[in-house]
Amino acid sequence: MKNIYRIFTILFVTMIVTSCSTDYDEINSDHSDIVGFTLSVTLELPLSVNNPEINFPLPYFVSSASSSERTFHVIVVADETEVPAESYSFDGTVVVPANERSGTILFTALNNGLTNDYAPLVLAFEEAPGISSGTRMNIGLRTND
Repeated sequence: MKNIYRIFTILFVTMIVTSCSTDYDEINSDHSDIVGFTLSVTLELPLSVNNPEINFPLPYFVSSASSSERTFHVIVVADETEVPAESYSFDGTVVVPANERSGTILFTALNNGLTNDYAPLVLAFEEAPGISSGTRMNIGLRTND
């Protein structure tokens, strides 16, 4: 009976130890980088005559660091955007320095052609070979006038 208990214990421990081993070769080395915005809520910016311009930093994150500088492009998702183009501005090109994974884009909201209801503006990173677009930036703009 003692031997059966010992054999069962050794078998049980062996199963636990071998089932918990991790093989780090499972990750595909050819996976694409993901770049997206880190704010996951809708940013609502009300403008008025007294406050006709708002500058707001939009944080972004890249899934992996690189030993060289990288350039990404920010686009407006036209089919989800109702804000007129003269009501906002931002730099459409983002340069991520070597060995960096995050940064900010300066977004400027302008009180031009806005209504009293929040109108949606959706920004995303443009997909390219080896680049996938992550979280989009949802912005709501309106005027208080």
